[in-house]
Amino acid sequence: MLRLYSAGKIIPHPRKAYRGGEDSYIVSSPTNSTLAVADGVGGWESKGVNPRAFADQILRSTYGFIKSGEENPLYALEAGFEMTNQTGSSTVCIGKMTPDGIFRVANMGDSGFLIIRNQEILLQSSEHQHQFNFPYQLGRNKYGEPHGEDLPSDAQMYQITLEQNDIVVMGSDGLFDNVWPKEILKYINTESRNPIDLANGLADIAYEKSQNDENYVPFFHRAKQEGVVLSNYQGGKEDDITVLVGIVN
Repeated sequence: MLRLYSAGKIIPHPRKAYRGGEDSYIVSSPTNSTLAVADGVGGWESKGVNPRAFADQILRSTYGFIKSGEENPLYALEAGFEMTNQTGSSTVCIGKMTPDGIFRVANMGDSGFLIIRNQEILLQSSEHQHQFNFPYQLGRNKYGEPHGEDLPSDAQMYQITLEQNDIVVMGSDGLFDNVWPKEILKYINTESRNPIDLANGLADIAYEKSQNDENYVPFFHRAKQEGVVLSNYQGGKEDDITVLVGIVN
C-alpha cells in the first residue's frame, strides 16, 4: 500500500503579504494522499473581493468529496465547484493518489506539477491557457453564477502509476514562472528527502529569483517565444509562491 507524505509552503507576493496573498493549498494526511493548489485572480481586489476567498473555498469543497471517497479529482472538482458560492475566480491543480499508486491530476490554468523518479523528471504538466498569460480558471460572479466560460470539464487530466520514492512537486505559477524544471530537479537531487525541508527550500529559491533583477526566468522566456511586449524583460516575476512536495512511501 502506497501513501503520499507531503508538505507545503506559501510565500506571498510582498505587496500582498499583509493579507496572506492570493494562493491557497491543501496537503492531506498520507491516508488521503492529496495535493492541491489554487491561485486566486488578483483583479477581484479592485471590486472589493478578497481574491483568496474563492480559492480557499473551492479547495475545501473539492477536498471534502475526496475525503468522502471520490478517487477522481476531476469528479471531485466538478462537485466542489457546484458547492462553491464565493465571488471570485482561481486556477486549480489537484492530485490524488490511491493506495495502488495511481496518481490522477486535474489541472486548470498555469499552476502545475512534475514527477521525479530516479533523479530524472518523469512527467511534467503543460500550461493550460487560452493564450499567453490568460490561463483557464474557475469562478463565480456576485450572483453565484459561473464567471466566464471555463468549467471543470475543461481541466487537463493526467494519470500515472507512481512507485516508492517517487517525488511530486506541485506549485502555483509563482514557482514555475521563476524556477526552471532543471533547477527544481537539481535541488531535489542534492537534498535529503524531507518534504517539509524540500517545500521550504524550493519556495525560498523561487522567492529569491523573483526578487532578482538580473536573471532570466521561464515566464519571460515563454513571453519571448510568444512575441509579446514582455519578451525583452530581464529579472524575476513577483508573485505569490506556493510549493507542495509529496514523497511516495
